[in-house]
Amino acid sequence: QRASTHPKLSAERRKSFHKDHGLTTASAIERLSKAEFHQAQTVLGRAFLEYPLMQYAVSDTAARLRGTTSLYGAILSDSLQHGEVFAAGGVAAVACWLPPGTGMPGLARQIRAGLLALPFRFGVRGLRRLLDYDKIATELHHRYAPEPHWYLASIGVDPDRQRQGLGSRLLEPHLARADREGQACYLDTHRESNVWLYQRHGFQVMWEGTAPGHPVKVWSMYREPRPQAG
Repeated sequence: QRASTHPKLSAERRKSFHKDHGLTTASAIERLSKAEFHQAQTVLGRAFLEYPLMQYAVSDTAARLRGTTSLYGAILSDSLQHGEVFAAGGVAAVACWLPPGTGMPGLARQIRAGLLALPFRFGVRGLRRLLDYDKIATELHHRYAPEPHWYLASIGVDPDRQRQGLGSRLLEPHLARADREGQACYLDTHRESNVWLYQRHGFQVMWEGTAPGHPVKVWSMYREPRPQAG
């Protein structure tokens, strides 16, 4: 659908991105356009539907899907405006990066991104749980990555396309870029099965635990830039 709608633009964007970042067309990684926002939002909403923190926030599946679509749509919107968003597999997988020096969203950015709609999606109790985890995530982020770095705000693969290597394909070119730039990378996750994947790509666990009074675990992960050959 994307290729038939804007074939020339898509090809030019893909060619430019591959040239700028030393990729081959076989990588099939593209910069996400604003026109693809809703498709990517749907993918992220579905990808995080069974995420442990989202399940803890909202037990009802239908309500949780509305919540994840809204929350990760806001993260996607902020990343499109202030960072870089990439897609693979025809927008079956999406990665949102915030570049060094950008910082986390303040109130003004949150309003523009649409985060103020969350109370209507998650309810008071669910939102309070998310805020408690957001607080500890922010503290860990500042503690373990105080210097400028790339922040992986979100990465998700549509459930129908998982276990096909799309997540790794999205990660690898950007991590290689960070290595060339001499930049560190940081992320956090609430799913234990994700930890080994990130470790395989050079991330180290800096902290694991839970927010006070809550059961869902969080892993804070940091990646030093790898030295370049030669």
